[in-house]
Amino acid sequence: MLEAAVAVAAIWLLTKLTAVSTDDWLRFGALIAAITIHLTVVRRAEEARRNEASGPHIDLTSVWTFAAAVALPGGLAVIATIWMRILIQPIARRQPYRFVFGTASMLASTLLSWALVHLSGVSLAATGNVPTDLSLVLILAIAAVVYWFVQVMTVAAAFKIVTPNSKVLDFLGSKVDNMLEMSTLGAGAMLGMLMTSHWVGPLLLTVPVILVNALLSRAGERRTHLERLLREQEQLHQRLAADAHTDYRTGLLNTNGLTEYAGRLAERCRLDGEPMTVLVIDLDHFKRINDTWGHPAGNAVLAEVGRILREKLRPGDVAGRDGGEEFVVALKDTPVAQGVTIAERIREAIGSLAVPTTDKHRNVVTLYGREIQPPEPEGESLQAISASIGVAVIPDNGPDMATAQHSADAALYKAKENGRNQVRVAGLDIPPRLMPAPRQDDATKPITSRTA
Repeated sequence: MLEAAVAVAAIWLLTKLTAVSTDDWLRFGALIAAITIHLTVVRRAEEARRNEASGPHIDLTSVWTFAAAVALPGGLAVIATIWMRILIQPIARRQPYRFVFGTASMLASTLLSWALVHLSGVSLAATGNVPTDLSLVLILAIAAVVYWFVQVMTVAAAFKIVTPNSKVLDFLGSKVDNMLEMSTLGAGAMLGMLMTSHWVGPLLLTVPVILVNALLSRAGERRTHLERLLREQEQLHQRLAADAHTDYRTGLLNTNGLTEYAGRLAERCRLDGEPMTVLVIDLDHFKRINDTWGHPAGNAVLAEVGRILREKLRPGDVAGRDGGEEFVVALKDTPVAQGVTIAERIREAIGSLAVPTTDKHRNVVTLYGREIQPPEPEGESLQAISASIGVAVIPDNGPDMATAQHSADAALYKAKENGRNQVRVAGLDIPPRLMPAPRQDDATKPITSRTA
């Protein structure tokens, strides 16, 4: 519909070209030369600006088309606009239907501005009458607003049809983009007035427009570089924050991360009125693994335990290595019965491990959990992996993470005393009078690890 209406108006204006004066042809020739020189020189820079633009792209071509609307007959303004669109197509690389629609939108804004200026009856030359001369400023300002409004609304309406869920404001461009467009239209108005007094006006403005285009391109490159640096800095900050809270050997949280994230989870469960189960897991006779097969073997076992915890726990649960061979798990919205089930599942998974590693002499060995029978004849001596687990629940065994962890640690000691490789629950397997009270210096940090 828009294309048809614009085509009819453009053809009608082209039929009036027989009445064009020699001065108008000179102005038209100078404007065509300026447009050609401008878009040829800035082609590469303009391509880069378009590629970097995340929203509507604002170029400087309005300075020529609006000047044509002000100073040229309607038919010549149509030809100048179409020529500009032809030159800009290799830069924009639009699909044919988008090129046609964009050309129709620009022609519509140019023709409406032309009609407003030329049908208003206001002289483009100074008359000496102050109110009359000032009315020209008002007419040109209104014409510039009409030019901008028609282009913005037609493009926004087209995008709205293609993407119904989008907002019209998304296609209006940023404040800076619209300030640039208004400045360009202001320069176009001044060029149009200059062209009415001398036809060489466009040639005088060609170099300044090219220089402004170059400055915009350089500013865009610097902005892109700065945005990339800021993204890299943010990624580095996130990576450093993650490293500061991560145990590199297991991929779980370290003590600092455990204190922060488990504490937050406990507070959230308290506010929601939901229980949170705390597991304290300690690998049995871990020192014996290090002494017998060496620290690389112990490190391999720790890494496998970290993998098991990441696989067995749910999203939102918190797991960390609290130093040495001790691990702490916080289970969100979990009552004690469900927590014991999860603890047993973890204990069985650890007891079913088969960890390939090397001994002190770099011989390849496989360490097995105590829940499985190794295939090697000497396998019994390689059954070295099991875990004891203490279980406590907030709020039954304490109002916060530190207190509940002490309770779970006491249950862990009971599991050790009863033969290891088992799960014990604070308050059920241990009478309250046997549970040690937290030390004052442990009120805000988890229990340190031990060897057993």
